[in-house]
Amino acid sequence: MIELLVTITVIGLLAALLFPALSAARGKAASSACLSNMKMFALAFQLYADEHRDAVLPNRDGEEVPLGETWVEGWLGMPGPDCTNTLYLKHSLIGAYLPDAKLWRCPGLGFAGLQMGRIPRVRTVSLNCFMGSPIKVPHARTYLRTADITSPAPSDALVFIEERADTINDASFAMEWSFDPDHPGSRVLRDKPAASHRGGANLTYADGHVELRHWQDARTRNPPRNDAEMPGNRDVLWLQDHGTWRKPKGADHAN
Repeated sequence: MIELLVTITVIGLLAALLFPALSAARGKAASSACLSNMKMFALAFQLYADEHRDAVLPNRDGEEVPLGETWVEGWLGMPGPDCTNTLYLKHSLIGAYLPDAKLWRCPGLGFAGLQMGRIPRVRTVSLNCFMGSPIKVPHARTYLRTADITSPAPSDALVFIEERADTINDASFAMEWSFDPDHPGSRVLRDKPAASHRGGANLTYADGHVELRHWQDARTRNPPRNDAEMPGNRDVLWLQDHGTWRKPKGADHAN
């Protein structure tokens, strides 16, 4: 009996020592698999443009936006059928390039907790709100053709981003339209980027490359659900700088 207890104790100690290493290895594998999925999205973005006269995917935000005005249908903000509906993914404007529904969701995520229970999200990828948007404003640029993506340069222009599964709703990753880089005290984090990969999210850029971006501000890694005022948040500035070109103060015309 004593020998059995000693054996169980030793096994328990070994398990306690090995568990962090195994957990880290699983997390790294999930992050690599997710990055590979995002590479497929980067390719799909380019293939769509190649087959549609250089057009950027349409990207109107909101509920019940029909396909064609947006690149993928489905509202995931409340418990409901859209949260588990893979047909929207299959029938999306890039569904032909991403036939496996598993590509649309980070493989390392479990379930998103909501008040009405724990439900899965079939999609954790959103498109930068300045890409393909029908909105026109004088102080920021939206991109309707890939040839328009010159500032920021294609290697710096954010396209797809992983969004938090518990805050994702439509397929557009919302940022401030009237953002003022000269007033850090007024910064607001609207839609929330994922932070499931060691405090970061996988992103794609207009030139087709992908990267894991680690967020620098703890508030970005653990934000509230709704729009959040985050004075001085450097991640908000980074997202804005990579999301769109903004008209400099004092300039008469947007270039």
